[in-house]
Amino acid sequence: MAADLQTVVRSLIAKHFELPEGEVDFAMRIEDAGDSLKLSELVIALEQRLGIRLPDSALARVRTLGDLWELVQAKVAPSGT
Repeated sequence: MAADLQTVVRSLIAKHFELPEGEVDFAMRIEDAGDSLKLSELVIALEQRLGIRLPDSALARVRTLGDLWELVQAKVAPSGT
């Protein structure tokens, strides 16, 4: 499940930040990947695709794509266990 989830997240990141999927690096800082509008669009897409809610308070702490990935995993895991 985690690999499938990671594929979905990676694909949406690539689409919204206009990156080739192979260049999506979870160590990349959000500000280096795209602007705040693109991040907002990505968050909406993740919420709709995965049926989750990513609270603004948690998103405020996201600095890297890896932080976003961990947040998504934490939100998906409770319903998947």
